[in-house]
Amino acid sequence: MRETFWTRLQKGLEKAGKSLDDLHLPAITDEEILGKFLTEKAGSFLRTYAIDHGHNSLREGAVVQLAVEQVSQRVTRFIQQERRASFEESSTRYIPFTNEGHWRSPKVFDAGEKWRKLWDEAISLSFSFYQESIEALQAHIGKARPLRSGEDPKAYKRAVRAEAFDSARYLLTPALFTKWGIVADARTISDICTRLLSHPLAEFQIVGTRIREEAQKQLPTLLSHAGENQYLQETRKQLSTLAKEFGIANHPAPLPQAKEASPSVRLLDSPANPDDRILASLLFTESSSNFDELLQWSRSLETSEKSRILESLLAARGQRDAMPEGVEGGGILDFEILLDFGAFRDIARHRKGFIQQEELTTAHGYCIPPLFKEAGLSKRYQDVISGVTRRIHDLAERFPEESRYLIPFAFLQKVRVQFDLRQMAYFCELRSAPEGHFSYRDIAIRMGKALQKVAPLLGQYLRLTEDTVFLGRVEAEGHRDKRREDRERRAQERGFEI
Repeated sequence: MRETFWTRLQKGLEKAGKSLDDLHLPAITDEEILGKFLTEKAGSFLRTYAIDHGHNSLREGAVVQLAVEQVSQRVTRFIQQERRASFEESSTRYIPFTNEGHWRSPKVFDAGEKWRKLWDEAISLSFSFYQESIEALQAHIGKARPLRSGEDPKAYKRAVRAEAFDSARYLLTPALFTKWGIVADARTISDICTRLLSHPLAEFQIVGTRIREEAQKQLPTLLSHAGENQYLQETRKQLSTLAKEFGIANHPAPLPQAKEASPSVRLLDSPANPDDRILASLLFTESSSNFDELLQWSRSLETSEKSRILESLLAARGQRDAMPEGVEGGGILDFEILLDFGAFRDIARHRKGFIQQEELTTAHGYCIPPLFKEAGLSKRYQDVISGVTRRIHDLAERFPEESRYLIPFAFLQKVRVQFDLRQMAYFCELRSAPEGHFSYRDIAIRMGKALQKVAPLLGQYLRLTEDTVFLGRVEAEGHRDKRREDRERRAQERGFEI
């Protein structure tokens, strides 16, 4: 707004045959001329139209970048549900976490020694074994799958570490601190802050306050209404009350003893004849016929003719090319999935779909990563999980919501996912790749098979990787090194120092 005001002032003076000198301004640099005045005018304009009159689209033109550190995995997942922002988070696959960062609830710690002890013991049990198991798992991998001839030792070492982290992360908890960046416009930041400040848990409120304070340094006017929202608060309370009233409420730790369980994928709903809808949608922009007529046309075609049309459209699709946009018009697939918290972190990044997560609980049991069994660590793993669960159960007697911070990633959570067919194809192809985490690879493969069943024509062109892989990242790490070397070479050719 300030730049626009400044440009118009200069053009207005030029049109009148005058210059800035004719205004007899103080002797300061051009960038400072009328700076305070213009900023105040811009702020006044935005306050009137974007805030008071509710023209929220004006706030989408102001973008802010924030670095967020020392926040828990739990509050991170809550914030990153937002679909209109871009996020970049540190990985549990490549970064070994240290013992310096876990959220400790002030409500719990102010309640007395008994509750502090339960909290600290739960974190200490899980995190100590996490750190210990990383070395043991790497040693086992080195014996089970040693470096092969022709493989780059550095790429192999990184792949081994990633494989160990993939399994060890099941011992991490949502209380663990992480860091991430966000790029979002003022409207989105305002909505995020409002949701955080309306949440009943202390950390959410603290993070909401800090995000608002930092963003206001660049956007002082546009965040003036970001605050607690009574409707959000009351809706949360009412939903909790209704769940309890009908006997369907979620409990963080219904039993002091946990059980081993397996992930599951269940297709809840899918469109009728999605292949026909896809063909009609693909040709919609090129036809004067309405969609009903196009759908009738596509249904009249022989299967071989439908396949020929799809083949002609998808034959030239490159490795990184998405399906044509019209595939989105084929409809929505609705899934209910039981998966571990770590896998949910990765699936939830696909924010083009609708994703719901149940409140964290131990009710559905926990997974034991195959690598722990192969390395002879499953008994110790189960003992640790059981010890943590007992402490969560005891803590939940007084602090049910706070105790959810301590539920290890290993526990299965109920998640609902709705993807359109184009996003489904993208998700299944990307997440079934050999270098992916074994947990979400399994989910992606199962979802991909469901897609192939309900949309067999489209399913023929789904690049689903079903092969069992071990150390699937070795090749990918080698390619990453090659791409980095190519970038450095090109930079040096252009005169940059490396």
